[in-house]
Amino acid sequence: MNKKLFVKVKDLCKDTGLSEKYLIAITEKMGGSIEDDSTDEAAIEEVANQIVDIAKESQGEATRWANSKKKDEKGSKGSKSEKEKEEDEEGKGTKASKEDAENERLKALEEELALLKGDKAKEQRTAAVKSAQEKHKIPEWRMKGLVVPEDQDPDEYLAAIKQDLITQNLMPADTEGTKAASEQALDEVSDNLLESITVK
Repeated sequence: MNKKLFVKVKDLCKDTGLSEKYLIAITEKMGGSIEDDSTDEAAIEEVANQIVDIAKESQGEATRWANSKKKDEKGSKGSKSEKEKEEDEEGKGTKASKEDAENERLKALEEELALLKGDKAKEQRTAAVKSAQEKHKIPEWRMKGLVVPEDQDPDEYLAAIKQDLITQNLMPADTEGTKAASEQALDEVSDNLLESITVK
């Protein structure tokens, strides 16, 4: 390699930022037409200019390639991140939506079950009141507007109503009712007698 040629190339490329190693390699490849010991300034100048032109073109292409690659990597990384981000968001959204849907479904089922239980309890209560009414032969006119309190047993409550009706002569005392009343009276008498004996 011609030393003068290399010095000339290096001097012309000092602002390009190209490495000395690259300049040596390109000078060796393209400066073959200049003998190592040649002192022909014109020939050296001409070849040096050609080398510099090629070096600058190469540098421009290399810069464009590097920037393009960097941009692609950044873009693809960005898109990947965005995609992953979207997937994460979608995943979270889907999970949250599924949980919300499950909670809503569960809540609806609980409400439906509560209604069914309420209806069932109401039906059972109505049936118990009806059964007690039939048992004690309470007339329909007396049942109109009558509400058996929730804390009262329908049978006992309607038995008391029947007793009131009998007392007020609003319904006849039946044999069963009389028998029940007699038994109740007998029990009371027995209890009173037992109490008086115990006291003595």
